[in-house]
Amino acid sequence: MEKKDNQRTRLTRLLLKNSLIALLQKKPIYQITVSELCSEAELNRSTFYKHYGNVQDILQEIEEETLLKGTQCMREMETAGINHGEKALNRLLTDVQKNSEIYRLLTDNSIDGSFTKKMLGDTVDFFKENMKAAGTENKMSDYVFNYLVAGSISVIQNWLAGPMEETPAEISKLIYNISAAVLKYTDILPEERKSI
Repeated sequence: MEKKDNQRTRLTRLLLKNSLIALLQKKPIYQITVSELCSEAELNRSTFYKHYGNVQDILQEIEEETLLKGTQCMREMETAGINHGEKALNRLLTDVQKNSEIYRLLTDNSIDGSFTKKMLGDTVDFFKENMKAAGTENKMSDYVFNYLVAGSISVIQNWLAGPMEETPAEISKLIYNISAAVLKYTDILPEERKSI
């Protein structure tokens, strides 16, 4: 019986997420009510409140599931090494392209407005940890990384907002090359890593 309940729970939550995504294509998150979402999902309010406290809880869960893909890409980079960062970024941007509608909706409706920044957060943390380990972190490091994150976010948002004619490989190469040039110019990378 427990297995059937777990399956029912998963299906109900999936139905609510899909219904929220459908509504987000018509209006922003703050205009979507629980009643409207339940109507879209053809579920009653008591079923909704068994699983979520409010509509934003569903959006947050969708965000977390989407961000997990970025974390998995970063784990690949940690395993492969810093010199393979472009490949990990390419995998992340391939997922962005494949699921562009979800990424667009999350970028436009992020609860705290920082979805894209969170998406790149693991990358920044990874490079910061590498700098600390190599002893190359300096008082300007935070400024440099904030600059790189803001620039990368802008590139990704512009790509998402447009027809996405460029491939994920082209965008990841652009972001990676600009980031590497900035890091080299600011002497944040250690000498043995300046060939990234």
